[in-house]
Amino acid sequence: MPIPAHAMQDEATRDVASLALSCVRTDNPMLGLRAAHWRNALSKVGLNIPFWAVHDIGLITVVDPASVPIGPPPFIAQLGLSAEDGEAIRIYVETIHEIANSEVLEKARQWRLTDDLISVLLLKILGPMYQRFRGNARSDPPASLPLDPEIYRGLDSQLPTLFAQWNREKDIGFMRQVARERLRLITAVEQIDLDTLRLLGMFGAEAGAANALEMLDLLSVFESPEANDVVNFSLDLLPSVLETKKASGQQSFSVDGYSGVERRGTIDSLVLSELAFDPDLFARRFVENEVFYYSREKQHEEDRRLHYICVDASASMRGQRAVFARGLALTLIKKLMLRGEDVYLRFFDSRLYEVQHAKPGRSGGTGGISVPYILCFKGERGRNYAKVFGMLANELQRLQRRERRTPIVYMLTHGQCHVPLETIERLRVFARLYGVFMLPSTGELDLEYLHRLDTVQVVDESALSQKDARAQRALDIVEDVSKSSDEPVVEDEERMSLIPAAE
Repeated sequence: MPIPAHAMQDEATRDVASLALSCVRTDNPMLGLRAAHWRNALSKVGLNIPFWAVHDIGLITVVDPASVPIGPPPFIAQLGLSAEDGEAIRIYVETIHEIANSEVLEKARQWRLTDDLISVLLLKILGPMYQRFRGNARSDPPASLPLDPEIYRGLDSQLPTLFAQWNREKDIGFMRQVARERLRLITAVEQIDLDTLRLLGMFGAEAGAANALEMLDLLSVFESPEANDVVNFSLDLLPSVLETKKASGQQSFSVDGYSGVERRGTIDSLVLSELAFDPDLFARRFVENEVFYYSREKQHEEDRRLHYICVDASASMRGQRAVFARGLALTLIKKLMLRGEDVYLRFFDSRLYEVQHAKPGRSGGTGGISVPYILCFKGERGRNYAKVFGMLANELQRLQRRERRTPIVYMLTHGQCHVPLETIERLRVFARLYGVFMLPSTGELDLEYLHRLDTVQVVDESALSQKDARAQRALDIVEDVSKSSDEPVVEDEERMSLIPAAE
């Protein structure tokens, strides 16, 4: 299909026509559309990387190389390239073959990564090479490529003509750069941490990057040793929670097929054999609730619980304590989301940071909790627990008035988290308090408010320092949280008497 004149501006047409240098050919227009999405994502961070490079490396990240032809462009003779340029394309084809069969990209294809995550991988692989190629030269503003699949359908026949209409010095120059730095490109692929890639793939949209800032946050996950420690710990925990399912029950209203019989129901679900009884006997059985009705699988009708996770990010939480707290927070979020619960998350140190919301059915780009945010968050210096938990009490009071729900607040902190008793009493009015305290290398947990918490979990130094013990202790906490979520909420009289009436 010819490219409509109104569909693209000249700059976009120029970039699409650079696919004449592509060595990964595909007839699927949706793959061309995805490549355009990756290129547009890179343009958000100001990188005008040639489209053919983004197209080829992105495609071998999502498509089995055995299913697509990889080789020099079939119309290479029509492009008017020099012998040096032809040699650069030959080296580039060999490079694509090698990285397409690397372990990293084989795993990436198995995990079916999101487009946002693939864009960040392309930023990590191609970004440094493009920066070296560009140097201090001023780069043209990236053109936004069209996201119409018809543009990329049957494009090969037009590429030689379109390619010749613009100056291709930049495209040819970058091809030569790739040929010169072949080993650097292969190394950039091999340096991608598979554990990090696997974790981000598990979270799907919650590990996405909808804007430039989130892309840079996600990129920093691959480059941060601290984030890698949290990733490794999280991978010890997450496989045990991914099979979480809601328990089924029975109900009387019509959804799907029948699942059993019961004594309650509507006339239209009455078991037909009941009508065989004598009318008087049937009437008596009906009045005494002895007749049988077909029942159906039950949906959970109760309100979703609200889980409010507060993670200490102060200097006292460095090292293994930070790894444990953040890995536990990620696992709890995944577990509770799979159970259909609402989850809020906040970091705190000397201040209370912005709340992150996660609700079932919401992705990371539309209000969910961002995985890169949790992995790479850096707090300010200092701590002020009286101020922080006083602010939290005010937030919970407003939340209770607005939603009339009693959240469960999880305090993931260390053994020296001293909060005034009167502040804890205020918090107890509006929430159930679940404390997880990580002890220092020496000392015991001695906080005056412990007896006022609904649940207290202690993680000592021996559990933090040993890998297997640390993972088991975290899983024990996750299991306890899960059991607590299964129990019905029954408000005690003391707590209910302190909740102010709605205005």
